[in-house]
Amino acid sequence: MTLEKKVDDFLAEGGALQQAVNDYRPRSAQIAMAKQVAHCFEQQNTLVAEAGTGTGKTFAYLVPALLSGKKIIISTATKNLQQQLIDKDLPLLKDLCKVKGGIMQLKGRENYLCEQRMHLAETQFKNSREDWHRLAKLRDWVKKTNTGDLSESGLLDDGDLLARKICARLEFCQAVSCSKEADCFYPKVKAKAADAQVLVVNHHLFCADLSLREQGFGELLPDADCYIFDEAHQLPDIAAQFLGFSVSRFQLEDLGRDIKQAKEQESPESDDLIDRLALFQEQIKLVNEALGKWDKRWNWEQLTDSAVFIKQLERLVNHLAALSDHLKVLEKRGKLLAAVTKRAQEFEKQLSLWLSTDKETQVRWAESSQARFKLTMTPLSVAEPFRRQREAIGGGWVFTSATLSVRKSFEYFQQRLGLYEPISEVWPSPFDYQHQGLIFHPLGLPDPRSEDYIKICMRAVWPLLLASEGRAFLLFTSFRALNEAKALLEEHWKGVLLVQGQGSKSSLLKRFKNESNAILLGTSSFWEGVDVRGQALQLVLIDRIPFLPPDDPIVQARETYLKQKGLNGFAHFQLPEAIMALKQGVGRLIRDQNDKGVLVLCDPRFSTKHYGQNIVNSLPSFPWTYSQEEAVDFLKSI
Repeated sequence: MTLEKKVDDFLAEGGALQQAVNDYRPRSAQIAMAKQVAHCFEQQNTLVAEAGTGTGKTFAYLVPALLSGKKIIISTATKNLQQQLIDKDLPLLKDLCKVKGGIMQLKGRENYLCEQRMHLAETQFKNSREDWHRLAKLRDWVKKTNTGDLSESGLLDDGDLLARKICARLEFCQAVSCSKEADCFYPKVKAKAADAQVLVVNHHLFCADLSLREQGFGELLPDADCYIFDEAHQLPDIAAQFLGFSVSRFQLEDLGRDIKQAKEQESPESDDLIDRLALFQEQIKLVNEALGKWDKRWNWEQLTDSAVFIKQLERLVNHLAALSDHLKVLEKRGKLLAAVTKRAQEFEKQLSLWLSTDKETQVRWAESSQARFKLTMTPLSVAEPFRRQREAIGGGWVFTSATLSVRKSFEYFQQRLGLYEPISEVWPSPFDYQHQGLIFHPLGLPDPRSEDYIKICMRAVWPLLLASEGRAFLLFTSFRALNEAKALLEEHWKGVLLVQGQGSKSSLLKRFKNESNAILLGTSSFWEGVDVRGQALQLVLIDRIPFLPPDDPIVQARETYLKQKGLNGFAHFQLPEAIMALKQGVGRLIRDQNDKGVLVLCDPRFSTKHYGQNIVNSLPSFPWTYSQEEAVDFLKSI
């Protein structure tokens, strides 16, 4: 029996899934997509699939993946989807599909405990009272964990400094002869991943692996027969991060702190190292001062106009080189010195390349404020390295998301990843947008650059907020707009006001679902990967068409690059990016066949610019109204 036939039987009326899951109902779009995924796996070709909300795309790729018996790697963009796959969907399907091989999640090595580094933290580092308390609890947790995944402990937040002290950082593992190697968590987890039939990772880990392969340095992930990328619209930008690099003030100062710690523990007599370190640390501050105290992004041309900045950065590289040379002499004295030596050498290499490269395909830029800076090099396109590594790896490849097409075409997404002549299909959402929702487009709004723009948007949506009694997401394209709206609502809204940054994303969403009259204000991170169903969410506002900032160095470089190729930067870059981002934001409103609500699109350019209709044509087919009263009546009818 072919895989397509197995998939059809499994998902059909009366099939294995319906027999096992009471509320499962076969969906034609889901079955069609699953059969196309099965065909992709059997023929080892490439599928680009847009599956609207409600089509059941997760099962549409999981069922053929599990029934195939092949080695599968599934990559997602968000932790929420990863956890849904690992905790819910895969356990449900594993027995039904009679999967004999293992199913597991693999994270980047810095998510796992290094017992040697934990021992160093306990015996040689200065820790706060809270950290000592957490280390004691972690020591108890170590006795129970099978994976060493630090998130399982429940004791460490993202970016926690204690986690940085005890995780399995690459340069430490490379620099030491590890006495714990046989019992170390990460190698054991990685070996288990090599044997698993289904491996769940995120796009960051996959792209880190891609970067290592591209440089000829081996790989992080095992080879597989088939690769599935959910939330694939994020993949090109994440790949660009890993095929480039960033060096920040925080990273350099973190290196300085670790060098001082290593010296105190393993070479206390080396006072000349402290002298060199002091010069390096002072030079970091001078680089920051040369960029000024205002929040700003600089392209390479602007930076080269500042002779002071270039001079200070060259001095920083020289100080770092001298520091690296001195560390090289000391590195054999201990594990900590060996680890910081490797990091110093890598930063020196990256900063030297950032200063000297003349490749037109690489974008160099900086961002700075009074107390920080970050220097970044990003490739203009990842199409060629991605194509090269995909062809070298082989197998079947599936790219899926609810937002991959622009005006019913996949050309933009395909070009960004070098996907030439893939099979591509759209399975629209089964939701009845004509009856489940309404788009309210206020007339008479000023230019989005107007000083009073957000105030007038809030005035337009205010009667709707009262009618829905909150239950609203207000989504903004900038923190400045969000803060303007926050100031206005704090003065007038009597219900609960939840604002991005005033708690974790998960805690804000939990409160939003539990409160009866909440409004949540968010920027880009709330435009996607957020799933609120039912009565809790009835109103979504989007303040502007989410065009990328025209003064962004990468935007400028890509537009210049396209112009040199005879293409229009707005039509071939800015507009497709805005449409894909807007579709994500719009998708927050209707998440279930019983959901109802109003979407407020505030930007006057939807109706005043020629490209506005192109954007509208890419959105779900909600009815449109320009009447505030009609929108209020719709909300009252829910």
